[in-house]
Amino acid sequence: MVLSAEEYCLDISPYAILGLDENAEVADAEAAFGRITASLNELKEDERHGALAKKALEKMAEALSQIKDAGFQNVSTGGGSSKEDLDFTHPRLGQICVASGLISMEQLSEAVEEQLNSGMPLGEVLQDKQFLSPLQLEGLLLGQEMIDIPSQCTDPDGRRLIALDIVTEDMVLIAQMEQKSLNQPLVALLERRGWVNERLAHALEMDLGN
Repeated sequence: MVLSAEEYCLDISPYAILGLDENAEVADAEAAFGRITASLNELKEDERHGALAKKALEKMAEALSQIKDAGFQNVSTGGGSSKEDLDFTHPRLGQICVASGLISMEQLSEAVEEQLNSGMPLGEVLQDKQFLSPLQLEGLLLGQEMIDIPSQCTDPDGRRLIALDIVTEDMVLIAQMEQKSLNQPLVALLERRGWVNERLAHALEMDLGN
């Protein structure tokens, strides 16, 4: 089940949203917020990524407020499933289509919207829109049964980006699939696909592996 940004905010510690360890002090949280805010403010007028920077600022302000709340206990709320109890599943058709490079996230969003309106299977919609050929769809459906991926995002940076409403869980799960063959940080793979801007990643103090 894919979680929304709001559900991730409930499932991730406010310290993690600010990129901090769970044992951080309130002063550390204030310092991190001030430092990251200064960097994100430089991006707010950016035509492409300004809206994402504003979203991140709002989510981090909420996290800082929660940390400063006298009633908040500095205890992790979970931070995701452990490897021992993590469920694995086959990727959804849309995920494997984007991961293969045959369609874009924009095309997938368009096809999913049409699927919801028409009730047609996603594969048929993708073919009707000529995003995929019948042969490509057949190959993807065969490959889909051979791949197992975590049912939820397991990467701390990925979970943080979802909670900040910068990327979707689909984007992160696609990047996690790529990590099986590419030895790169998840944020670098998101940046390579254009889903995370390098300046935004640096502003959030995330490692692109450069």
